[in-house]
Formats: sequence, C-alpha cells, structure tokens
Amino acid sequence: MNPTVRAEELGAELRALRKANGLSLEEAGERISASAAKVSRIETGKCGGSSEDVAALLAVYRCVGSKRAELLDLARGVDRLGWWQRAKPDFAHRQRTLINLEARADLIVSFEGMNVPGLLQTGEYTRALMTECGMVPLAEIEGRMVTRMQRHAVLLKPDAPQLIAFINELVLHQVIGGIDVLRRQLGHLLEAARKPNITLRVLPNVGTHPGVNGGFELVRRTSGHKVVFLENLTSSLFLEEPSEIKTYETAIRVLGERALSSQESMLAIAEVARKLEVDAG
Repeated sequence: MNPTVRAEELGAELRALRKANGLSLEEAGERISASAAKVSRIETGKCGGSSEDVAALLAVYRCVGSKRAELLDLARGVDRLGWWQRAKPDFAHRQRTLINLEARADLIVSFEGMNVPGLLQTGEYTRALMTECGMVPLAEIEGRMVTRMQRHAVLLKPDAPQLIAFINELVLHQVIGGIDVLRRQLGHLLEAARKPNITLRVLPNVGTHPGVNGGFELVRRTSGHKVVFLENLTSSLFLEEPSEIKTYETAIRVLGERALSSQESMLAIAEVARKLEVDAG
C-alpha cells in the first residue's frame, strides 16, 4: 500500500526530531527495542507505526506538550486517505505538507485560474499578490514569502519533477504589482518554459473549461501514488481517494485539449510581454 499524506507527514516530523537529537536510525531503534529498518519505514511513511511506537519515539526525542499531542493524533490516522487540514491555521505549517509532497514528486500538474501558479511566481509578484489581496497582515508577508520561496527549490533539484502548468490567458493581462512587475513575471515564465522539465499551457479566453471550478494541483509521487491539493483562505485539503483523483485527471485531460500548445503558449506570453515593454517605453 502506498503511504498516505498523513503517514509521510508524520515520518518527516519524526525524522527531523531524530536528527535534532543527533541519533542514528540504529540508535533510535535500540531505544524503543525496534530495528533500524522499522524506524526507517516509519520515517518514510511506508509503515505508519503504532501509536505506542510513535509515543516511545517521542519520549526518546523529548518531544512534549502540544507538539507531542499533534503527532500522536496524526499517528492515530496514518491509514486514512485524504486530509482536511483545518487544525493548522498557521500558513507555514500547512505549506510544509505541500513542500514535503512536492519534494517526493516526479510529476506536478498545476492549474491556477486567477494568478500565475505558485511554483512559477517571482518574489515581487508573490509579495504584490499578498499585499494587494488585503487578506494577509503586513507583519506576516515576509514570513510567508520565505515559505513560498522554499517551494521553488523543488524545480532546481538534479532530479526535479516534471511540471505542467495551465494558465488562464486573462492572468497574462492582470496587472499585479504594476506593469513592471507583471512584465518581469512574464519574462520569468518564458525563461522557465525553456527548461526541459517545465511545460506551460495557456488557456485562451474563449469558451470555458473545467478550471472554472477552481484551482488545483495534482502531484504524482515517484511511487506512482497521486494526491490532489486544494487550498482556501483558512485550510488545505489533500485528496487521495481513487475516484476523486480520476475526476481531476479527467479535468486535466480536458484542459490539455483546450489549451494552446506549449509553443503557441510561449508565443502568446511573449506577445503580451512585448506589448507591456512598448507601453512602458
């Protein structure tokens, strides 16, 4: 059975705690009378481990208080498919799950209806989005910026996943942060699309498509297991049920049929960028 998002999240947390305590897999296993292989399986999510195993590891790692309670609660649900993260109001905490998920991916398919996909945003574009939307306290913007930029590292790895990003044509014309910010953002998209692992597809402003139901991201991990990520103002949702994944795969197929080709998309982005350059001059 493929590891669930919850199991991988728990494993990542336990691995971080073990390393913070300077323990090897063998040493951690000895402390709870388990093999290093078992501790490794728990950390990779392949074996969620019982609540007793997790409690024992948390004692070894001197993890107490609310963090201990959170991880024990996670341990009790490691076999459950899907995860609505309502109990994680902190943006960085919610994003960490997505960052861990993307780090294990070999394919990411993203659709954003209102703005440039997060993995392809420039820093100034992201900052302008947060500032101008009026929903992010000014004191939190820089912290959120750091978290958002951490996501971008996945595309720079030697074994970076394939990224297919669908972008509404209207997004190319939506001025966020000013003309210069938008122009540089479009330039960044063109540069990114030249990389062998990144494909951009523009959805022309004609008719409609499945994306009208909202943005989403499908992540296929190297194990073949697929997860769909959805986000709103206060929570994140990770879908893992096969029937739900199939629905989003159908949506992706239809988006692919209605979008411009990658070459046509680059020409469309370049034309908008050129017009912005002329207007700015």
